[in-house]
Amino acid sequence: MQIADALRLAIQHLNAGRTAEAAAVCARVLEIQPANPVANALAARAARRSGDPAGARRHVAAALAAAPDYLPARNLDAQLAADHEPVEVAERAYRRLLALDPASWSAWYDYGNLRQARADDPATSMAPYRRALAVAPAEDRPAMNLATAALKLADTAAALAVCEGVLARQPSHIRANALAVTSLYDLGRADEADRLVGWGSLIRTYELPLPAGYPDLAAFNRALAAAVRAHPSRRDDWDPTMRAIRGGALVTDVLKHDDPAIQGFARSLAIVLDRYVKDLPSPATDPEHPHLRAIPAGYALDAWGNILGEGGHQSGHIHNLGWLSGVYYVEMPPAVQDDDPERAGWIEFNRPGYGIPDTGRATLRTLKPETGLLALFPSYVWHRTVPFTGGGERISIAFDLHPR
Repeated sequence: MQIADALRLAIQHLNAGRTAEAAAVCARVLEIQPANPVANALAARAARRSGDPAGARRHVAAALAAAPDYLPARNLDAQLAADHEPVEVAERAYRRLLALDPASWSAWYDYGNLRQARADDPATSMAPYRRALAVAPAEDRPAMNLATAALKLADTAAALAVCEGVLARQPSHIRANALAVTSLYDLGRADEADRLVGWGSLIRTYELPLPAGYPDLAAFNRALAAAVRAHPSRRDDWDPTMRAIRGGALVTDVLKHDDPAIQGFARSLAIVLDRYVKDLPSPATDPEHPHLRAIPAGYALDAWGNILGEGGHQSGHIHNLGWLSGVYYVEMPPAVQDDDPERAGWIEFNRPGYGIPDTGRATLRTLKPETGLLALFPSYVWHRTVPFTGGGERISIAFDLHPR
């Protein structure tokens, strides 16, 4: 095989997710041409993907030694620095990259993320995001991060304008609608924001139909709680940057288990989801509403379990990949009470998360969770849970309905 053919094969392997195969092809090329910058850059990509940052760094250094201006290697150099080096080192790497390739929207976007997330400086992230959008106006990722930075800086009108630009192209874009809701509240346009949130019309509660084989819902919930606790996918360690859960345990793919209680829950949930769609206002009553105009003809379901102990909670978040989201309450701790002014263990809607300041202008809504209750809401609606004390566990099953 010729070197060029081998490198093309390595790229195909990487693009298909065959990391080990790509690394093997690159290794054979590097036996013949140790300084080949393309092979070293591809090997670095494979090493980074497989969790070997030291190996990735060695290959990047070899590629840059042979070809200092080779853009894929410069890009990897910046990404590795952002992953593992101090902020100032990563910033220098991005400046070198952008000096060579100022037309790369993704490099400007990554540089903005470095400034906003790692340097905690939303003000200096806005210029890179704007440069990214100047190069690629249709890309929604820099637009959404620009809007988030603007909200952090109380530049609410700018945030709303960015969201409206995205929504003109993608009216049901989850994050754009979430940030638009917050912007509208902050600008004193609560009626418009409340219409998007839809408390009582789009946010609804249902009692779960009793699955077959159980004398009552209490007995079913006891069986379901035991199944969630003992689930083979339970994880007591998880990446807090990837999940809203704080404390407690997470059960991924909770429905992928043959336990009778879990399968009974899945069947009853499908009944409620169909009922929710039938209960929605007709799209004709508000044809521009982003939730109503996106009612899916079919859907797939992603579900996970949350087991929270004392002090555990869910931080404010949205569900970027859904159309409809929801939660079923399996077991509640003693602290969850009707007359609690602190709303310990309750779910709260409309307070923004992700570091966006709460201006106090949103219409906050709270719901007391009760075993057997299902709460459903548009995936762009902000929600969080209030921490609780006093012992016990708060067990719930959350889920997203994805249009198919």
